[in-house]
Amino acid sequence: MEKLTPLMQQYWAIKSAHPDQILFFRMGDFFELFHDDARTAAPILNIALTSRNKKNADETAMCGVPHHSVAGPINKLLSEGFRVAICDQVEDASIAKGIVKRAVTRILSPGMVYDPDTLEGQRPNYLCSFDTETVSFFEATTGDAFYFKTCESQEIDKLISILNPTEIVLKKKNEQKFSGTLVTEYDASSSPIFSDKRWEKSPLSAKTLLAYAVFMQGQDILESVLRFEERSLNSHLELSSTVVRHLEIFNTYDGSIKGSLFSAIDRTKTSCGARVLRSWLRFPLVDIEKIKARADRVSRWHSLGYEVKRLREELINIGDLERRLGKVTSPSCNPRDLQNVAASLEAAVNVAKLSEGEISEKLAEKAFAVATVLRSAIVDEPPAAVSKGGVFRRGFDSELDEFIKLTDESEKCIFEVEAREKEETAIGSLKIRFNNVFGYYIEVTKTHLSKVPKHYIRRQTTANGERYITEELQNLESKILSARSKRLELEFELFTKLKRNIISELRDLLTLAKEIAELDTILSLAYLAQERSYARPEISSDGRELKLTASRHPVVEQNSSEVFITNDISLDFGNCMLLTGPNMAGKSTLMRQVAVSALLAQIGSFVPAKKARLPIFHKMFTRIGASDSLSQGLSTFMVEMSETAEMLKSADSKSLVVLDEIGRGTSTYDGLSLAQSILEHLLTKSHAMIFFATHYHELTSLDSEFKSVKNFHMSIHEDKNLMRFLYLLRSGAASKSYGIEVAKLAGLPASVTSRARSLLKNLETKSPKESQLSLGSFEYVSEPNPLKEELRKINILTMTPLEALNRISQWQKNIS
Repeated sequence: MEKLTPLMQQYWAIKSAHPDQILFFRMGDFFELFHDDARTAAPILNIALTSRNKKNADETAMCGVPHHSVAGPINKLLSEGFRVAICDQVEDASIAKGIVKRAVTRILSPGMVYDPDTLEGQRPNYLCSFDTETVSFFEATTGDAFYFKTCESQEIDKLISILNPTEIVLKKKNEQKFSGTLVTEYDASSSPIFSDKRWEKSPLSAKTLLAYAVFMQGQDILESVLRFEERSLNSHLELSSTVVRHLEIFNTYDGSIKGSLFSAIDRTKTSCGARVLRSWLRFPLVDIEKIKARADRVSRWHSLGYEVKRLREELINIGDLERRLGKVTSPSCNPRDLQNVAASLEAAVNVAKLSEGEISEKLAEKAFAVATVLRSAIVDEPPAAVSKGGVFRRGFDSELDEFIKLTDESEKCIFEVEAREKEETAIGSLKIRFNNVFGYYIEVTKTHLSKVPKHYIRRQTTANGERYITEELQNLESKILSARSKRLELEFELFTKLKRNIISELRDLLTLAKEIAELDTILSLAYLAQERSYARPEISSDGRELKLTASRHPVVEQNSSEVFITNDISLDFGNCMLLTGPNMAGKSTLMRQVAVSALLAQIGSFVPAKKARLPIFHKMFTRIGASDSLSQGLSTFMVEMSETAEMLKSADSKSLVVLDEIGRGTSTYDGLSLAQSILEHLLTKSHAMIFFATHYHELTSLDSEFKSVKNFHMSIHEDKNLMRFLYLLRSGAASKSYGIEVAKLAGLPASVTSRARSLLKNLETKSPKESQLSLGSFEYVSEPNPLKEELRKINILTMTPLEALNRISQWQKNIS
């Protein structure tokens, strides 16, 4: 430390107190990162890594980002799972004597971000904690807070998988591994939260999250929490992460949002509305009254046209009201943030007027009052930081007006002194300048040094001349700096007071924001139903039948350039639709659209059909596609069997089960045996509603043993070995699997498909054992001869002698 500069001594004193965080060290207009922090951050942020004292033992690696655009780089590091410490200048550099004082003003983590504006607007950013009885979640940027009662580790894992928090806070790290989630060790036992009566009924895991949030961001964040709401998985349709993945609810198999169900149905105009829609899709309702109440709201707006259009146009102006309000409690809140809050609140008032009574008038009045104060206080184009000054309008505060007048007049005096000195000394190039070392000084070039008056006090010699001060200039400087300092202090004080006024109304304003977010989601579903001609489903809590008339798949329909082929689908609880037909004929799409329609109905939405009648499902299970978990050391077949095992264990008479090609990951006879025994178990034990697609045609005979098995197939049109998919659901089993025909359509060489036909004929005429032994001894089928094919097509009765000679001549050329 002895050889280090004072600046680096200061750096190391601060860094040593924050070894586990990447330290952003403020230096003028930049935040600098040094040593290992710089080496870690530079490649992630895609910025240049440089160094000081190159080739020396004390070489210092470094990189930096401008202070005005630090939010993006910080959140990038947070998203990668790092913690960040912000070390800021805590005194005005212009009046600092010696090195500027610096201190860590904020510590950040993935769950406690620097700036909510840098988050993906449609996704929540949850903190999570759990104890022996509960699992709690808290969204620090919106104040959303809830918990589930559970003591089973499996349930905890399920909830974490469902809600995907960015950070888990525990008193002590346990042996559980949470893929891609930062686990933070934090002992909250000494926090004042535990003696605060407001939170006395909240569970331990909830108090831990609140204590951690206060530790990271300060006491104000508690004002954004309306309550810690108790939730239950039993009050929602149970969707495992497997089902969410199979149905591509939020992302397609390749991770893209485009092509997902959410992307296809989202018509929200605000980020907070989009987050509500995500939540509804993740937790569909099972309470018939709640489903009907939500569907009634959608239906009401669905019947209106112009009103929906006007409301949606106004909603665009609201922005992310929840997160804008949440940011007011953050130390990073700046004047522009308050200006954004004012704009959002004004738009919220307009939405309330158009909402037909859905938004509370009382809350809208509060929003109007707060917006009015903000507009009267803050200038139209405020600075990015309070420390810059110039935040408030003239007339907002009389004392501030005096300081503004004083600083403006004092600075005017500098120009007057400069003009007078030029005239009195006859030095036309004389300048009065300012720096942090000397303050205000008079600069005279070498050519005019002989004209310098005796009362000038020399301070510094430069290459081009001399720098002087005068007693008058020193007095003026003291006056200006004092006025400027007092002005900035008062602006900061007024800004803090303005924030406190908003925070005092924050719970009401956040309640308003949540009402608007929900209305936006309702309007989105209503607009979607108008746009895509969806129908309101009939739903019955004791209903046994699913009946969809002219059903469509919402994603496939939107993404296809061709007209979607609709189907009528009907099935009862305890029954199984056994679906056969070739690959690409639409089996998977049909089963998915059944599951998606049920899901949409239970969030209160209309469904893609002309008419729909649906029961209420409490659980949904799917096994669709080959979603390998090779990174976890699991084969496709192992994944398939694990997911099926969970299905067999948990499916009941209120479950929807969708199985696509079960057993294909192993040998034919193993697969067939497993598929049949799995289906038999579901039929006899679960009594669920089952959609079962298979290529094992042997299974179609089960309809004679089980009356609950209903054979259906996806029809095709076949003509002279040419096959066309019709995508139509028909009763009865398919006559064959058409695998070779599909392979031909896919472009396999004719020699391969011809050989396959020959092998198939032999297999169909032999016992399984014979077939397996003799596969290699079949006579090789040569590639079809084009000449033979052409000869077959020639009609010699209509061909002239000249045409025959020409054709023979052409064949000779082809052969040669």
